[in-house]
Amino acid sequence: MGLHPAAMTRKVLLADPDLASQEQCARVLRDCACEVRAVKSAAEARTLLESRQFDVFLADLALATGSECNLLQPAQLAHSGVRIILMLEGNGNFHPPQLLHLRGYPLLTKPLRIEQVAEALQAPSAPPPEPRTGTSSSVSEQFAGLIGASERMKKIYRLVSKVALQRHPVLIMGESGTGKELVARAIHALGPWHERPFVPVDCGALPPTLIESELFGHVKGAFTGAIQSRQGLLAVAGLGTVFLDEIGELPIELQSRLLRALQEHEIRPLGSNERTRFEARIIAATNQDLEAGVKNGSFRKDLFFRLNVVSIKMPPLRERKEDIPQLARHFLGRLEGETSGSRLSDEALGCLMSYNWPGNVRELENCIQRAVSLGSGTFIELRDLPSAMLYNAARKSSSRQDFGTLQALEQQAIRQALQAAGGDRVRAAKLLGIGKTTIYRKLKEYGIDVNSAA
Repeated sequence: MGLHPAAMTRKVLLADPDLASQEQCARVLRDCACEVRAVKSAAEARTLLESRQFDVFLADLALATGSECNLLQPAQLAHSGVRIILMLEGNGNFHPPQLLHLRGYPLLTKPLRIEQVAEALQAPSAPPPEPRTGTSSSVSEQFAGLIGASERMKKIYRLVSKVALQRHPVLIMGESGTGKELVARAIHALGPWHERPFVPVDCGALPPTLIESELFGHVKGAFTGAIQSRQGLLAVAGLGTVFLDEIGELPIELQSRLLRALQEHEIRPLGSNERTRFEARIIAATNQDLEAGVKNGSFRKDLFFRLNVVSIKMPPLRERKEDIPQLARHFLGRLEGETSGSRLSDEALGCLMSYNWPGNVRELENCIQRAVSLGSGTFIELRDLPSAMLYNAARKSSSRQDFGTLQALEQQAIRQALQAAGGDRVRAAKLLGIGKTTIYRKLKEYGIDVNSAA
């Protein structure tokens, strides 16, 4: 393999606490014609960085970012021209705060290969990453767009931290509204390829012929209406990420084409005889039971195994209710300009905590938006919440007088909706999520005067 002449003169300081790994890395560096000095501790590395001139500092990520001796900033300050390259085991486990400040450094996986080292040595130097600002509480409350500090979510964060640094396919499973796309975006954002495109594809929203063209592209004249050639999204993503949402909806005939593309890393546009290589990382998501789909023949077994290299199961909101207050504060904060700092009353929060959330986080967000729209004070009160939640709260707080309590709550909800709709019964029905026939019947049943209610 031909090496760039500049690689012939490079002096490399190698820092790796694992002696076997250190020897393997040193061999690869010498094969790249580098002069290597190897150490196994952060203290040794710091001493050498301060006393000698090196062209490259190649360090194990855990060693370089250790709490006792963080080498990244001292190395950069000691020799402004030193090139820092980090490496980690293919199955490395790192905490979110580590990953969030490492953007900008080349990252290699061990065991090292000559090609990847030679490429990293020859690539133009990039400026060191900007340090992240913020308090420790913000890190604990939010993680790359995901919100929640429950144990279930902390496990998700740890898993996202690991897979973000690799290019294996990931399958994200979970009910609708649990935040599967947010997880996919977090994986992309925390990886070394975060500056590359993130390309979402909704497999359930497009007809089969259009999905095929969207994924693989087409040439001019490939089908009626193809007036010009178009590059497929798998190619457009480059070294970025393609997010295949609702992968369970992908027609069976297209599953075989996707499988071949994933196996061969090649795509053939519609109407073309030429194949082109693609390197995009694939993240798929589904709210379906794909294993059941494999059994009933609606999903290919081989494609399932190809996508399910790493799987992440998003918990439904009812299984992480301790995150509800934090999520509610987040949604209120996003609406702060409209709400003038609205907050949830204790009764309203208690109602949210007792509800089972079949629509998950998306339903909670919609609930907060509705409550803000209908509320009239600084606090969001119990009466501002959707009637379904009020019914649920009434059932749990009353045993023998449910009927009377529900009647009172229903009347209150109707009056509130009529007031918000300015007396317009049709608009009030829409706010309540019921038909206009139903609201007319209820108005008559309860003897509610529209004018007085408005």
